[in-house]
Amino acid sequence: MKLLIQSAATASLSLAFITPAYAQMGGGPGNDPAPAFSEPKFTDRVFESGGPRAREAKNGSLILSVKIEGNKTVSENAILAVMQSRQDRVFDTETFQRDIAALYRTGLFKRIEPYFTEEGGGVHMKLVVQERPIIKSVLFTGNQSVEDSALMKHASIAKGEPLDPIAINSARNNLIEYYQDKGMNQVDIQVVSGLQPGERDVEFLINEGPIERFNAIRFTGNKDFSSELLKARISSKDARGGLTKWMFNRASDLKIENDRQTLTAYYRRLGYFDARVDARKEYDSTGKWVDLTFVIYEGVRYKIRSVSISGTKRYQPDELLPYMTAKQGEFFQLDNKSADERFIRDLYGTQGHYFCDVVGEMVYQPNNEVDIIYNVGEGDIYRISDVRVHIEGDFTKERVVLHPLANVRPGSIIDSKGVEDATRRLRFSSIFNNDPSQGIVPTIKVEPPENVDLDK
Repeated sequence: MKLLIQSAATASLSLAFITPAYAQMGGGPGNDPAPAFSEPKFTDRVFESGGPRAREAKNGSLILSVKIEGNKTVSENAILAVMQSRQDRVFDTETFQRDIAALYRTGLFKRIEPYFTEEGGGVHMKLVVQERPIIKSVLFTGNQSVEDSALMKHASIAKGEPLDPIAINSARNNLIEYYQDKGMNQVDIQVVSGLQPGERDVEFLINEGPIERFNAIRFTGNKDFSSELLKARISSKDARGGLTKWMFNRASDLKIENDRQTLTAYYRRLGYFDARVDARKEYDSTGKWVDLTFVIYEGVRYKIRSVSISGTKRYQPDELLPYMTAKQGEFFQLDNKSADERFIRDLYGTQGHYFCDVVGEMVYQPNNEVDIIYNVGEGDIYRISDVRVHIEGDFTKERVVLHPLANVRPGSIIDSKGVEDATRRLRFSSIFNNDPSQGIVPTIKVEPPENVDLDK
């Protein structure tokens, strides 16, 4: 195929190395603290600051005092710690409005009413607050096999936080999922305190139930795939005929559902679009041992009726179709469709169409057939306008970073494969951290030109 390089627009390419393991930590933009809350809209700020009352105080006036009234649970010091408007500082309306917004965002207050009194060129500030209920304690009763500390961690609510019925019910669901993951599927958890008006202590009553274990895992209805192959696809494990009767075979309802979805997805990936998978549990007399059966309806495997490409200008569809992995008359496989999308995207990407978009659309036809249409959004060709390097820690020279980039330089066409190769060389150059568990690894980010809509 003849490849044509057209005139190019410009884009920026920036390299960000955040918290590398092999560099001395230092200052820089990466150390700026992120704001705790998003900035509210202007109308919200007017309401949250008590409306026009904030205008009673003049910008530039010295704050003579700040008084908090109405607080019962939240201390005055805790409230002032959120605010930038303090005694002996200059009053500023926008700063004050941000203070009020920040207090609301803590979730600790229903309403905040500000009042101002001028005196001798200064201003006395008073906030009358109405608190939301606060959790005084979180208690667990009935739990025997799980420690309170583990339950507290998974409940995600704690003493001192706003008492919110939605959060309490969410905590109950989190605890049930935690127990089910441990094989205690018959667990029952009730909220006995915390949901009624005036209650400040949250208490969960727990009936753990037995730890269920798989005795055997079977499959029925599968014809095209063996039970051994399907069993290798799931995460649930049985007792292997008694060899691992007490190891790795806890019966989790959550895991069973994930396995059911995994098996369904496996069939669908291979063209069994009508496949269904159900799970059936059978208990022994003790209620602790489970035989699990996956009931499978495979259906008919779909074939590809046609493969087509639309939206291309640089290449004619007939030039690309011979390179498609998905072929007319063959059984559908999702991996082949994904490979074709990647092939077209990479082909355009190596020619500077960095933001090329490829979506394989499937149109189902009678007689268990499917048409695949690859819709291509070529996008423009881009050149690199500049390369910006950001490293936390100042001893690593910029040229050390630029060397592995090879031909990724200002003025050159952005080659998507070249960017991938450069990223790989940076990550394995032994200069920077390449273990995601130890921090953020070197990353190349391509920024499109301003005022360019990539969706068009």
